[in-house]
Amino acid sequence: MLIEELKLKNFRNYSELTLHPHPGVNLYFGRNGSGKTNLLEAIHYCSLGRSHRISNDANAVKNGEAFALSSVSIRNSLGQREIAVRFHPDETQKKSILLDGKKIAKFSDMMGCLRCVIFSPEDLGLIKEGPSLRRRYLDMMISQINRGYFIALQQYRTCMDQRNALIRNLRANSYADTSMLSAFEETMAAPAAVIIRERRRIVSLLSECARETYQRVSDTDEVFRMAYHSSVKEETEIEEVLCRLFRENREDDIRMGFTSVGPHRDDLILTLNKNQMKQFASQGQIRTAALSMKLSQMQILRDQSGEEPVLLLDDVMSELDRKRRACLIGEISSFQTFITCADRDDVDCEKVDKMWMVSADAGEAKVEEIQNSEFRIQN
Repeated sequence: MLIEELKLKNFRNYSELTLHPHPGVNLYFGRNGSGKTNLLEAIHYCSLGRSHRISNDANAVKNGEAFALSSVSIRNSLGQREIAVRFHPDETQKKSILLDGKKIAKFSDMMGCLRCVIFSPEDLGLIKEGPSLRRRYLDMMISQINRGYFIALQQYRTCMDQRNALIRNLRANSYADTSMLSAFEETMAAPAAVIIRERRRIVSLLSECARETYQRVSDTDEVFRMAYHSSVKEETEIEEVLCRLFRENREDDIRMGFTSVGPHRDDLILTLNKNQMKQFASQGQIRTAALSMKLSQMQILRDQSGEEPVLLLDDVMSELDRKRRACLIGEISSFQTFITCADRDDVDCEKVDKMWMVSADAGEAKVEEIQNSEFRIQN
C-alpha cells in the first residue's frame, strides 16, 4: 500500500500543496510550528476519518476560508484509489468523505482503504497514562483490519449513550420505570461481545510480537508482555455474562450516572518481567515499550491484511537515543514512511529516500524538496 500523491487545499496553514512522496522513507524537517505535523494529520484523516490530535474538525480549515480539503491517491493490491476529506469552518456542518469522487454514507466504508500507524511523543503515554489511550490504540488498529469491529464500536457507543441517558433520568426520578434498561442492555451486549473477542485475539498476537521486538530494540532479555484485562473473564457466552453484569451493577450505575462495566472500561495491561510498567518502568523502558507496541502494530496490520501499512513518525526521533533511532530506521525499511523532525541531523540521511524542508512565513506554510546530494554536501 503506497501513497502516490498528497493534496491539500486550505488545510491548516497550507493554502495549496501537492506532494509526490517516495515509496520508501520521506523526511520533512523544519522549525516547530512550521506545519510538519499538519502533513501527517492530513494523511491520518484520509486513513481513519479523524485527527490523531484534535476532536474539532473545524480547526483544520485555514483561517478565513470557506472549506478545507485533504486528499490522497493510493495504490494497493486492488489498484488505485483516491480518498478525500472535506472540512467546513462551521461546526454544525459535518466533514464529508469521498472515495473515488463519491461521498460515502458511513465512516465504516473508508476503514481499511488506507492503513496507517502513527507514532508521536504523546504515545509514550500509552505506558504511563490512563486506559483510554490504550483502548484507543487497540480500536484504531483493529478498525483498519476488521470493518465489523468498527461498526460494533459505533453500535456499542450509541447504545451506551442511550443507557446512560436513561440511568441519569432514573437517578433524577426515583419513581421512573426501570424495565426499559433490560432492552438497552441486551442491545449493548451483542456489539460488546464482538469488541471483547476481537481485542483478545489481536492482543494475543500483539503480545508475542511486541515481546520479540522489545528484546531486539533493547538488546536485553527483559520480557515485555501485553494482556487484555476485561470485566468479562469468561471466554464464551460473553453476551450472557455482560447482561448479568449490567443487571448486577444497575443500582451503582444509577447512583453514579454512567455505565460502569463493559469494553469501554477495559484495559491493556503492560508488564516487564511480570511487573506492571505503569508503576516500575524507567524512561528508557517506557520509550522502548512504546516503540515496540507501534512496530508490532505495523506487523499485525501487515499480517492480517496482506498489505504494508503506511508509517507516520511525528517528531519522535528527538525522544529516542541513537541506538533506538538506528533500530527504528532498520525496522521500517520495508514500509513507506513519513518522518517529521525539527533537526534533520536526527535522521541518518543515508537512510532517507526523499526529503523536504518545511517553513512558514506570515502563517503560510511552504514545502521545498531538498536533494540528497545537497544534504550530504551541507553535512
